[in-house]
Amino acid sequence: MEPALTLSHEVASWLNDTAASRRPFQTRINDVPLSVRMAGLVWQENFAAIPMLDCICRVGADAVVLSISRSLVEGLIATVQNGLTLPSEPTASLIVELALEPLIARLEYRTQLNVQLVRVFEAATLAPYLELDIDLGPVSGKGRLFLFSPLDGLVPSAFRALGELFGQLPRQPRGLLSDLPIVVAGEIGTLRVPAAILRKACAGDALLPDLAPFGRGEIALSFGQLWAGADLEGDQLVLHGPFRPRSYPLENAHMTQLGSQLGPTDDLDDIEIMLVFECGRWPIPLGELRSAGEGHIFELGRPIEGPVDILANGQCIGRGDIVRIGDTLGIRLRGGLGCND
Repeated sequence: MEPALTLSHEVASWLNDTAASRRPFQTRINDVPLSVRMAGLVWQENFAAIPMLDCICRVGADAVVLSISRSLVEGLIATVQNGLTLPSEPTASLIVELALEPLIARLEYRTQLNVQLVRVFEAATLAPYLELDIDLGPVSGKGRLFLFSPLDGLVPSAFRALGELFGQLPRQPRGLLSDLPIVVAGEIGTLRVPAAILRKACAGDALLPDLAPFGRGEIALSFGQLWAGADLEGDQLVLHGPFRPRSYPLENAHMTQLGSQLGPTDDLDDIEIMLVFECGRWPIPLGELRSAGEGHIFELGRPIEGPVDILANGQCIGRGDIVRIGDTLGIRLRGGLGCND
């Protein structure tokens, strides 16, 4: 099967560097602030709901197609003469080039290439392209710097020079949306038990995990490989400190050794399995998790109550209720565990 698109190593390296998230390029066009930010690389056509205009530029010996929102073109024309509407060609390209003259002069100085705006017309060029977020004074719009062809050879000198200009802007990591919900689990205890115990467990049986922290009003919040201790106060959790990587000791190293010694008819009931007891899961915004530290309060919206989920290897295998057995807390099973179904 042939790939739909072939890139040379030089082009791939140029794209990775040029399309990287960076701080916006900022300048002024006739006292109007201009901001241009790299938004990313688009391979498949994404038809714009707003009108776009293709601006054909000659940069040195190469042709460069920059498609920008019609409102931005009209904003550029307004910097030359307020109230002037978009004229037809060749007047349109002449006026837009006049508006961009300070920027073009800087571009020619930095690239040592002659830059000329040749034509402006209704957008017709197709992907792939580098997408730009452009702000011109109060007007916001999109820009599309269309790629050259073919992509399996060398990078044209004009695009190489443009890439170098973008590369001079400081990098800015792309952040995930701060309101992206992350599901956090509340762990109240753990217990290592032989598989035989799980296989024979039934409704009414009690398990005695380590629930000492929960008895003191503390639980562990976890997601992925991170966790943090917290105090439980009604429907609020108060962190002891920031989330940090969880250390996983080789608790099950003996299982590998045991497995290597077992024959095909040996009983596996003595293998120990780690159970985790969860009192609930809650979606919490990623931005809140990233900034959370000691004393941070999570609003759960409700007190922690109801059944406890019993997990083995990340899978829920049963449920139970917290009960007091003598001076300790335990989990009384509501039914059999999943492993004995």
